[in-house]
Amino acid sequence: MRSRLPGLGLLLLLGASGCKWDLGQVLFHPTVEERVKESLSGSLTQPQPVAVDPDSFRFAVFGDIHIKHDTLNRLSRFKQDVAPRGIGFFCVLGDLAHDGAADEYARAESMLSVVGIPYYATIGNHDLYQADGWSSFKGGFGPSCYSVVIAGRLKLIFLDTADGTIGATQFDWLEEQLNDGGPHWKIVGTHYPVYDGITPSMWRLASAAERAKLQSLLRDYRAYAYVAGHIHGWRYARVAGVNHFTVGTMPPTDAELDYGKPGYMIFTFAHDSLSWERVDFLSACGHAQAGEPGR
Repeated sequence: MRSRLPGLGLLLLLGASGCKWDLGQVLFHPTVEERVKESLSGSLTQPQPVAVDPDSFRFAVFGDIHIKHDTLNRLSRFKQDVAPRGIGFFCVLGDLAHDGAADEYARAESMLSVVGIPYYATIGNHDLYQADGWSSFKGGFGPSCYSVVIAGRLKLIFLDTADGTIGATQFDWLEEQLNDGGPHWKIVGTHYPVYDGITPSMWRLASAAERAKLQSLLRDYRAYAYVAGHIHGWRYARVAGVNHFTVGTMPPTDAELDYGKPGYMIFTFAHDSLSWERVDFLSACGHAQAGEPGR
């Protein structure tokens, strides 16, 4: 495993956040290249497509549930919303565990299962805050990057950006997934956003070269959306024909959002088109913003 020395700012941020992080893990945890190669090797159980009506289905997306062993979270409210809104499955975009601890992962697995419908998950930076964080994540949730095709109509591509980077192996794989001749509709889901969602300025993913390359791939292969968490708030921007969403708005009930209100997104596939809406937990009507059907 390759070592790395984080900046002083990162260490101060971890300390100020109250996270029970492990310095050894920060310095020596497996790199994104190592996690991705293991995820693509076939040695981990691969998530399978869920069964939905191929002509009409809905799914939810949110991030950053930050499950602790003794903290209330918003999943019980989400469970209440599932049936009346016709949500067939959901996606969780990283930071499943607050401190990356094994007991937090166990609780996260239990609480996500209690929602009662299938789900997909990918990894976030908090999920690597312990020396065994990657081991715990893959043991409970499988690979950190993978793709699934839903009903032959929609391809979901999940990336590992838990370190704020993508890496050469994952870029090669991503281009293959975007250019595979499969379903027209493609959505990329991961933890770190590219844009801040207010103006088209690059943000958050660490490397400017990686950000530019990622946006070029999304544009050239006409991805419908790039959906991320990490920032505890809601933001939306359309850049070069690609919808960019930040949906990290489901942290524990005792945690403040960076901005905005708690909630999640719903994507609806119907009549061979995609549309989206934002569900706001604190709104009387439950909808804060909606998008028109896609191309």
